[in-house]
Amino acid sequence: MVLLSFRIGLLVLLWVFVLLALRSLRKDTQAAASVRDVSGGVVGAGSSAKSAKASSKRSRGPATQVVVMDGPLAGSYLDISSSTEVTLGRSQKCSFPLGDDYASARHARLFRRGNDWLVEDLDSRNGTFVDGYRIDQAEVVEPGTDIKIGRTTVRLKP
Repeated sequence: MVLLSFRIGLLVLLWVFVLLALRSLRKDTQAAASVRDVSGGVVGAGSSAKSAKASSKRSRGPATQVVVMDGPLAGSYLDISSSTEVTLGRSQKCSFPLGDDYASARHARLFRRGNDWLVEDLDSRNGTFVDGYRIDQAEVVEPGTDIKIGRTTVRLKP
C-alpha cells in the first residue's frame, strides 16, 4: 500500500514537472515570435510597455559615440565617427575597455557595414543582449538601442 502511494505521488510529481516545462516553452516561443518593425521597436506576441518605451527613445542619424549608460564606468564614451570596428570587453587591449568583472576579456564587437552598425558576441560566457534579447549572430543596432554586456549597458548615440 505504501509503495503504491509512493508510485502515484511520483507520477503526479512527474506530470507537474512536464506541465511546468511546457508552460516555460510556450512563454519562450511567444517571446521569440515577436517581430521587429522598421523603427526597431518590438511588435507582436511578446510586445510590452517596456518595449514600446524602448522604441520611443530611438533617435535618427548616424551613430557617432558609444556611451556607457549603466555599469562601473557609467558616463564614459568613445567617439566612433571615424571607426569601422570597436571591441568591447574587460581587457585593456579592447578599443573600449568596460571595467566590468562580468564581461569577458573580448566580449563583443561593434562594426560598421555601410551606414549601419552591427554588434556580435565574441563567444562570451555571459552573452550579449540587445534590448533584452540574447544575440547569437550579428545584429543591427540603431542609435538609442541598449546593448548589455555583463553588468554594463552601452548605447549608440548620434
